[in-house]
Amino acid sequence: MADTSASQHVASVALLSQAVVEPLTYFIPEHLRGRISTGSAVVVPLQRRLTSGIVVGLGASSMPVEAKLKPIHAVLDDRPALNLAQLELARWIAAEYYTPLGRCCALMTPPGFTPRSAYVYSLTEEGERAVKLNVEDASAADARARLLKALYLRGPLVESKLARVLRSASNWRRALKVLVKAGLVSRASTLQPPPMRPRRTTLAQLVVGEDTLELALGNLQANRQLKPETRARRAAVLNYLQSHNGLAAAEWIFAETGATREDLSWLATRGYIALGDAEQWRDPLADVDYVAKSASPLTEDQEKAWRAIRLGIENPESSRDVVLDSQFLLHGVTGSGKTEIYLRAAEAVLKQGRGALILVPEIALTPQTARRFLERFPGQVALIHSGLKPGERYDAWRRIRAGELRVVVGARSALFAPLTQVGLIVLDEAHDPSYKQNNPPYYDARCVAMRYAELTGATLIFGSATPPLEAWQMISEGRLKLLELPNRVRGHVRRIADQQARLGVPAAAQSETEAVAYQPLPAVQVVDMRAELRGGNLDVFSGALMQALAETLRRGEQAILFLNRRGAASSVLCRGCGYVLRCPNDDTPLTYHAEAANQASSTRPPAPHLKCHQCEYVVPVPSRCPACGSKRIRFIGVGTQKVEQAVLQRFPEARVLRWDRDSAGRGGDHILQRFVNRQADVLVGTQMIAKGLDLPMVTLVGVVLADVGLFLPDFRAGERVFDLLLQVAGRAGRGLLPGRVIVQTYNPDHPAIAFAARHDIKGFVAYELAQRRMLNLPPFVRLVRFEYADTDSEVARRACELLAREVRRSPYQSGVIGPAQAYFTRRNNRYRWQMLVRTPAPRELLADLNVPRGFIVDVDPVSVL
Repeated sequence: MADTSASQHVASVALLSQAVVEPLTYFIPEHLRGRISTGSAVVVPLQRRLTSGIVVGLGASSMPVEAKLKPIHAVLDDRPALNLAQLELARWIAAEYYTPLGRCCALMTPPGFTPRSAYVYSLTEEGERAVKLNVEDASAADARARLLKALYLRGPLVESKLARVLRSASNWRRALKVLVKAGLVSRASTLQPPPMRPRRTTLAQLVVGEDTLELALGNLQANRQLKPETRARRAAVLNYLQSHNGLAAAEWIFAETGATREDLSWLATRGYIALGDAEQWRDPLADVDYVAKSASPLTEDQEKAWRAIRLGIENPESSRDVVLDSQFLLHGVTGSGKTEIYLRAAEAVLKQGRGALILVPEIALTPQTARRFLERFPGQVALIHSGLKPGERYDAWRRIRAGELRVVVGARSALFAPLTQVGLIVLDEAHDPSYKQNNPPYYDARCVAMRYAELTGATLIFGSATPPLEAWQMISEGRLKLLELPNRVRGHVRRIADQQARLGVPAAAQSETEAVAYQPLPAVQVVDMRAELRGGNLDVFSGALMQALAETLRRGEQAILFLNRRGAASSVLCRGCGYVLRCPNDDTPLTYHAEAANQASSTRPPAPHLKCHQCEYVVPVPSRCPACGSKRIRFIGVGTQKVEQAVLQRFPEARVLRWDRDSAGRGGDHILQRFVNRQADVLVGTQMIAKGLDLPMVTLVGVVLADVGLFLPDFRAGERVFDLLLQVAGRAGRGLLPGRVIVQTYNPDHPAIAFAARHDIKGFVAYELAQRRMLNLPPFVRLVRFEYADTDSEVARRACELLAREVRRSPYQSGVIGPAQAYFTRRNNRYRWQMLVRTPAPRELLADLNVPRGFIVDVDPVSVL
């Protein structure tokens, strides 16, 4: 009889699935003991299938064997997938943002790392008998007969392979369920191999000395049994290996010499070379051109900021009494040299044997940032963002975990790179709302970075020309230390003459010291478009902007035209009945586009179309109104496409590029690089062009319409417009030439526009904080947004009202706002209702609240639309 009092080794496993909220407990079988530790990725049974998870705790249990605790099925990797700091961070994210722990752990594993669960189907004995009796009579149109025959001939198959075999049968899945229920087909869970595996490559090594090599080459030339082209290829292989230190990858040899695998095998059988197998890293930075650079001298402002940060880095964690010693807000005007501070901080932590995480808000900014860090730290930089191929992310993750790459550059997801010792976390453009995740878990990378820095003892730097109001409030509370760079650095004097000669332009700037020259911030001119209308100007451009653009083009300089609205027209209506064409899925007005929906792959001329920017629904432009049949279809408003067309009409010789979300999908990096290389004169774009781009030949920035988004029913609308205006204005005059900004608006007296025109950040912050304090809004309180969506608006409304009733019975009753329909009422054919709760402690609110399934819970939302 078994000893039921014997202890069992058990593990708590957080499943990487959204469906299971709490970690589950599993038995560790004898053969896996010693291989499993906290943070290990494992395969475990869940009901009738297998799934993957992360071990979040280990222990022993005195439960009897009869309790039938399920055993762990397998270990995916002998090394933990998450280190202890990452696991603690995942627990914090789960508690702070009301998310299952397993989903938070999934943030820290690369795509394709874990195997996929699948069902495998096979014939039972009864099913085999049925096939043998009916295989001759099976009708090709009978899905059940075709299924049985396929399994009989091919053996057990997973569902994905069955789908390929039966792709012509529309109802085969229903037939499969019938066969399983009838006992003719059995179903079992299996795990398909992880889609991401290390890439292997063949290496060729030269194994003969120089004397023998000359003899081998002579023998090749004298070998008349081989064709001349074959002799030439094989001789080229030997010469290529000799010129590359005797070792090269086979794919490079094939590309450079035209040789084949047969040629390599022939050389290996004769003892000239040795062939071996090695792992090949998939590196997105492998082809980046850069020149290694040393650190530039610091300005007085930079030196002051660097001294404070260096003190935070060099002080051991144990000597820190407050977080203020190691968490900084680096407030620097555009072009003030914040990146040089980041580089020096990274260099300091690398000397300590630790690593650095460098985050930017947009994938489009990663090439520029990665190149700058490669120039300072060659061979030590990894790139991570969701736009990479899964294999590239997988290899970068493994190299970071192994300690080979200690500087990680990327977008929001780079925060979770598996650095073993984090010494520095930088969030550049820290004001950007892109740092907030817009799908589960709804975390804010800025808050997560602060917590991660506390857990690891890392130095944290938020860098921005327009810091968010939350950061200013944290400074007043002593949670961040303010460092300022108030001057725009034009360049170091010893390099300016070289830049002038290379660019062929004169310089205009104020020299502040012998070593450094400064550039003033660009002058901003606000144009009241109401006055333009009264003067009879119905054009997209004011007279001032037209004149400035003409002068800029005449001087051979570059200009940026900013409008935060895509398309050629923002809405389409019928002037006969007033009908507005809307998306059938989202009920939002369709935007008119004057080019093909997929122009990159289309061989036809550009075709106008209407598009929904919520769900990407596309429909041709109607010739008649769908409601009344009138032909009086009119296009209202202006977008980036219309601005692009307007520039080309007025300046036919100008080279114009457009960079918005539509064009970026067809190669945004290429568009930006063309502009950087001065292959274009004017860049028209949305908010993508306002984020951290360094364009030294841009001397004019025109804001076509500053009012876009200004009056949305969102308390952050004014702050967002202010940030955008100041950021896009900062693209002008960053090089040797002074800049100029022209802002067109119908509301010149609005505080966001008036303060931005004066570059008065602290004035706007003081004004906006006073408004927020009066209305009891963030940063003086925290928000939790509850959203429910359903195809029936009444169902969504009732769900929100029931939850609101429960919250109002709690201590947070006075903080409830709503419920009400969301501003974007319908999305994907589902009606959205939402409720906001103001609370100083979201975690306590959510811990005491029973939130029904189906609700979106967003803590600290950046938008309430």
